[in-house]
Amino acid sequence: MLNVVESPWTIAALAGWLGLCFGSFSNVLIHRLPRNESVVRPRSHCPGCGKTVSWYDNIPVLSWILLRGRCRGCGTPISVRYLLVEVAGSGCFLAGWWFGGFSAAGLSAAIFLLLLLDIAIIDWQHMIIPHTLTLAGMIIGLLLGHFAGLGLDGAILGLLVGSGSILVVSYGYKFFRGVVGMGGGDVMLMGMVGAFLGIWGVLGTLFGGALLGSVYAVTAGRGTVDGSAKLPFGTFLSLAAAIVLLFGGTIFRWYLTLV
Repeated sequence: MLNVVESPWTIAALAGWLGLCFGSFSNVLIHRLPRNESVVRPRSHCPGCGKTVSWYDNIPVLSWILLRGRCRGCGTPISVRYLLVEVAGSGCFLAGWWFGGFSAAGLSAAIFLLLLLDIAIIDWQHMIIPHTLTLAGMIIGLLLGHFAGLGLDGAILGLLVGSGSILVVSYGYKFFRGVVGMGGGDVMLMGMVGAFLGIWGVLGTLFGGALLGSVYAVTAGRGTVDGSAKLPFGTFLSLAAAIVLLFGGTIFRWYLTLV
């Protein structure tokens, strides 16, 4: 008889709960990092009355639902984004477990997806990619790469190729257009992607990010593209990297059937 601790449902529930908790912390990162605020102090507080949020009002998902998305003290609305990010964090850990199981590969995938989620939202809202997240991601990718199948050598090579490819594109754009095409945040982001996914993951992410960004630019411009308009490219790269991690092999095999 399968031990309850070894049950896939138990492990999935644990992964989902951990994802909710990390998703709750992601809300802190998403709100504070773009504002250069400490993610440690002060404790979570209401933006309306400034009252510190009690622990029982800070339970992921449940507290938001019970309080109906409002501060207990003053009734200030709490954005539904907080709820959605917590749920998405749970999804990241469940996807990591689905991808690599209860292993270093699964943990690596979960952390990678959570970092991509934070970066995608921050870049979409503020057009910046905090180096705090990408540098931490590089370190974690290198540390777990040895255990997650990619190997330390593959992670280091992926990091160098990821960062280097963006630098080449950026300065090539500057040579032809007179301005730097991509920022340092994109360089760091692709270095992080390379540390987790290796060289082939970098290539797939660049292709996917360019495709998604182009589709968005055409859609937002209603059929036309403004070459001077700025795009939150980190958001599209993050989405592409998540797709490559989870479905890259399937997509590649499907592509081979077409050629």
